[in-house]
Amino acid sequence: MKLLVVGSGLIGAQRIQVLTKLPAVSEISVFDPKIPEGTKLSAKATAVSEITAFAKKYGAAVVATPHDTAVESLPKIFPLAPCVLVEKPLGRTGAETENLIASAKKSNSRVFVGLNYRFLKNVQHLQKLLASGEYGRVLGVDAVLSHGAQPGYEKSWKTDPIRCGGGVCIDPGIHLFDLFQWMFGGAELAAGHLSRQFWQIQVEDHASLVLTLPGGAPASVNLSLSSWQSRMEITVETEKAQFLLRGRGKFYGAQRLTIATKWPWLQPAEPRESLFDYGMEDVSLEQETGDFITASTNPNATLTIATAADALQSMRIVDACYTKLTKTY
Repeated sequence: MKLLVVGSGLIGAQRIQVLTKLPAVSEISVFDPKIPEGTKLSAKATAVSEITAFAKKYGAAVVATPHDTAVESLPKIFPLAPCVLVEKPLGRTGAETENLIASAKKSNSRVFVGLNYRFLKNVQHLQKLLASGEYGRVLGVDAVLSHGAQPGYEKSWKTDPIRCGGGVCIDPGIHLFDLFQWMFGGAELAAGHLSRQFWQIQVEDHASLVLTLPGGAPASVNLSLSSWQSRMEITVETEKAQFLLRGRGKFYGAQRLTIATKWPWLQPAEPRESLFDYGMEDVSLEQETGDFITASTNPNATLTIATAADALQSMRIVDACYTKLTKTY
């Protein structure tokens, strides 16, 4: 299968290396205006000009560019490939996402969105446990997703509200919103507050949110761009147990999942908790890319990767954050 990749920045370059290793991929044409035509990027990937990139058909396409560039490029890419993977968030607003979905539908192109946290080992374990029904209803959720960005972040395109669409709610917040859709079946914004605490930027760098899950369970979410110790933490209380998910590798620490038993003193012979440690290695992007290629070659395959419809549901939460909440910035 021949692929088109648009954008070869941090994530685009990682996707290219993963795609190169997949037997189903035979050739990768890469368009990035910063890379000279003819540059060899991997054993299967070669940089091409914009004219060459958009002049032929492909088995699939990957778009890994800033949000505003992706929105402009996608309507030209949909007619070229029956399957397209777009790095989050697809559109900068719900309305923009809807327009892109409609454009893809006209071209009969299936769209998937890069929300790779679904493929973290501890997240996948938690999702399976919740889906089993063995532990009863979800009673409440507490979630934290935060990091410290990097020096010079205030000059990044990610702090330009026109280019990125928003601050911490859209990136990295949309990852949590997507996990809530996937693990709990949805979520709606109930309350919250957005603020700018550290970075001198035009978008929020902190968000404290309350969401409501199906069935009425509350979920508190705290997002930050000034956490000098990166954190990903999700605590899920159910009728029969409590789950503590921590880490995603790298600066976030090892991927771990702890299952704490209900009223452990009633069963003193049983362990109070069980710890599953999946280590520091993060292969979520590799697995997500593989899932995308499976989708491209087998329309009936069972998939984990987020669809455009999934991304739209998450973007509606982002929209609600920006239209309904008090802001101090």
